[in-house]
Amino acid sequence: MAHEFESGFFVRQPAWHRLGVLLPESPTIDDAVRLAGLDWRVYMAPLLTDWCERVKTHRAVVRESDGTVLGVVGNGYRPLQNDRAFEFFSPFVASGACRLEAAGALREGRRVWVLARVTAAEAEVVDGDPVRGYFLLSNAHDGSQAVRAQFTNIRVVCMNTLALADRRAELGVEDCLRVRHTTGLESGLDLVQRATDMAHRTFAATVADYQRMVSRHLPVDGFRRYVADVLEVPEDCRRQGQMPKAWDAILMAYHRGPGARLKGVFGTYWGGYNAVTDWVDHSRGVRGEDQRLDSAWFGAGVRVKQRAFELALG
Repeated sequence: MAHEFESGFFVRQPAWHRLGVLLPESPTIDDAVRLAGLDWRVYMAPLLTDWCERVKTHRAVVRESDGTVLGVVGNGYRPLQNDRAFEFFSPFVASGACRLEAAGALREGRRVWVLARVTAAEAEVVDGDPVRGYFLLSNAHDGSQAVRAQFTNIRVVCMNTLALADRRAELGVEDCLRVRHTTGLESGLDLVQRATDMAHRTFAATVADYQRMVSRHLPVDGFRRYVADVLEVPEDCRRQGQMPKAWDAILMAYHRGPGARLKGVFGTYWGGYNAVTDWVDHSRGVRGEDQRLDSAWFGAGVRVKQRAFELALG
């Protein structure tokens, strides 16, 4: 099986896939690079044709430690080394504004991510159901995306909303800064460091969205319609009472999933939304736990969660 999760660490609370290193407290910047398995660099190598002529328009991104070719990019591409990605967080960590919570690599090192908790961003959607704000920095060594720095939110009870980050940024729901892999890469990252106010704007707006979901009553028959809409069940199947295999797992999460029994969660669109995201993160039928992580954070699972989010808002 091709492993999507290559390496990583998580602080205090393991991810659902139980992969990576579990730490009792947040590491320093220097230790984080090593513990995440990201203490390697990339270099740009020339491409040659079968007859040994150099390709003038493109180069290969190669990992120094083992010679793995991570991607093929244009000549204007400038790599962001892993240690530089962590340095982005140095002033925030030094001031106490952030602390590192997770980091790692997916797809044999092609995608790298660092997550830091914003210490001043925390609120409760309902009593006992807190949400926290995080900075997410992601980078693709294969050239498939620009460097992204954005603020995202995680429901502490089940850690199930990180997956929305990329999609919500695309839609403009969450503030996101993109820095292209060009000669302006370094100055662009400096600009990102001065944009901390975006975190507080996004956090306040998203908590308000979650509280709106809490205020919307969701009866049993309404929950079935909500799930059918999220999963885009065809009308003819609905008329015949047919639901996809996912229905049983989502219904179970709705009744018994993390936080479902908190007062003010069950019977609301907030509870319904979290039942869907719990299914995406823990049960959705992909080939393995590590591939489920990549799907839930960056792939098809993100799109399901985004539909669940939009429909729960009404």
